[in-house]
Amino acid sequence: MVSAQRNPEAPSTSDAPVEHMRGSRIGATLAGASGRELTLRGVLRPVIALGEGGLRGHALSFAVGERGDDGRLTPVELRTRNPVELERIDLTAAQQAFAALQPAPEGERPPLFFLPLSWSTVRNTTARKRLMAIAAAAQLKLRCIAVCEITGIEPGVPPSTLREVAGLLQPIFRGVLAGARGGKAEVKALTDCGFTGASIEARQSGADEAAVLRNILMLQQIGPNVLVHAVRSIASLGALRAAGASWASLEITPGAPDSAALAAQAAKPF
Repeated sequence: MVSAQRNPEAPSTSDAPVEHMRGSRIGATLAGASGRELTLRGVLRPVIALGEGGLRGHALSFAVGERGDDGRLTPVELRTRNPVELERIDLTAAQQAFAALQPAPEGERPPLFFLPLSWSTVRNTTARKRLMAIAAAAQLKLRCIAVCEITGIEPGVPPSTLREVAGLLQPIFRGVLAGARGGKAEVKALTDCGFTGASIEARQSGADEAAVLRNILMLQQIGPNVLVHAVRSIASLGALRAAGASWASLEITPGAPDSAALAAQAAKPF
């Protein structure tokens, strides 16, 4: 059984504008394959379009913990879990995230929503159809455009298999990004496989502007559109914009040095 939870923590008055721009937070508990409770916690981070500036939508970021016999939560490495468990996690995360989104006003440009999905889930026909049905219904209701990120792609998957799955997802998802870590071998294996782009964590995109430029150009071999997750500084936004990245999801934390400036970027209309 899955139960939904929302984080009701109220921000202080001084942090309220920044807290507002962090995006909705989601949570759920579900039974793991071992019988132990799994706890899912996530946030819908604001995404800005680097070429245009301003808010362009939201991206789901979530983590899962497993409750041990002592009651403590241990972080779960999703790549190590079995496909059935990953499917349940993906479905729960998608349902909770879409439920947390607000419908776009009629007549306005539809916002983007980036949804991470495990490779083991999207390659499974039944699971893929269930997720596509959820996404299709949500897009109609919310007037948004869903883009999926495929995470946990195993080394050695044939390019033909990747192309097939990416093609099957695209009638519902307007873009299919490959979750990447930025290694040359990985990028080579994901190139010419039907992806519309790639996603990467900001901490893996490079330590300086030259490294960011090299890595973004390399990721664009997978596809022209690059999403960089969890950007924490205005300087990083400038480097990513100069490098040609398409979007950046913002990690806005009240009290952090650039939190107010990042929130201001996310508050700009698209």
